[in-house]
Order: sequence, then C-alpha cells, then structure tokens
Amino acid sequence: MRKSLILTLITTAITAVGYGQSSIGIDIYNRYLWRGTDFGNAAALQPYLEFKKGDLSFGAWSSWAVNSGSANENDIYVSAEFKSFSLTVTDYFFPGYEGGDKLFDYSEKAGSHFVEASLSTSLGPVGITAGYFFVDPDKSTYIEASYGPLSVGAGNGMYTIEGEDEKDSFQVVNVGLTASREQFTATYVINPQQETSFLVFGVSF
Repeated sequence: MRKSLILTLITTAITAVGYGQSSIGIDIYNRYLWRGTDFGNAAALQPYLEFKKGDLSFGAWSSWAVNSGSANENDIYVSAEFKSFSLTVTDYFFPGYEGGDKLFDYSEKAGSHFVEASLSTSLGPVGITAGYFFVDPDKSTYIEASYGPLSVGAGNGMYTIEGEDEKDSFQVVNVGLTASREQFTATYVINPQQETSFLVFGVSF
C-alpha cells in the first residue's frame, strides 16, 4: 500500500510538472547538519534538481559524505502551494550501495525509507514549519519557527537521544543563527538536548 501510494505520487508529480521549469545546483558544506543533528561527521556534497509548474513542484535532493560512505541520503519530494501554505511529502532514502538497498520496500522494519508530510506557512514575519513522519518506527514530529536570521526547532523520536530507561520526549533540538553573503551561508547551531553546538559553512552553485 505504501509503495503504491508513493509511486502514484511520483508519477502524478512527474506528469504534472514535466513541461514546467527546471533547476539544478549543488551545495557544499563543511558538515551535514539537519534539524540540529549531525549526519556523517564529515563535509558533504548536496546536489539537487527540481521541476516546477505553477504551484506544484517535484524534486530530488541528496547528500554524500566526502570522506566515507556513511550518511548517504537520496531523497525525492512533492510539494504543492495553497495560498499562504505549502504542503510537502518527502521520501528520505538512505542507500548503502552494497547490493541490497530495498528501494521499493517502504516497511518500517526495512528502515531504508522515512516518509514525512510537512506544512509551512508564515504568521507575519514569523515562518513556521511542522513535519510528521508517517513512515518511521518512532513517528517523529518536528516544529520550527524562524524570525529573520534566528530559528528554533523542537522534536521527538529521531531528533532526541534518551537513556534506556527514559521515555521519548519532545524537546528543543535546534537553535540557529544564520548569516549569508552572495552564495555563501554560515549558521551557528546549538542543540540543547544533545548539549552540543556546530558552526556550519556552505557555498551554493
């Protein structure tokens, strides 16, 4: 059922945006940091492509650690805009390229795919994004608010690290301050739940 649903969404999106605008690019970062959590502990190359027609977009985004095969990620997404809201369904896929990645197995037991539905909008100068993983053993939830260069995000499930005897909790995991100049971006991030911080620098082409 899940496989059929995702394939239907992809086919519909490709058909709808096939004659629309396309864009490609690549970002290079000193490390891959996502919603306050580090992936791969390495610099990363992050290419993307997107097809857009009207209010509908279909794209692919990936991240590849430059010094090892860890933290490979190859995602696809479908996004639609409704007035002041944007609804996105993202399929996060983590291939190992060892001959058994189970591309079409969307079971939570396989653990190759995590699928999220997210909704974004703005309340005046404040941007708000909320996401829920409906294919994920932890059923993780994430909410983020941004105001100018400042962003604050909170989540549970995959976003938090608890001890064996502790229950899953919803906590602040991502406090960021971002500055940019031309194609360069730098963000200082604190993850209070993991008691750590990062300074992430990237360039876009």
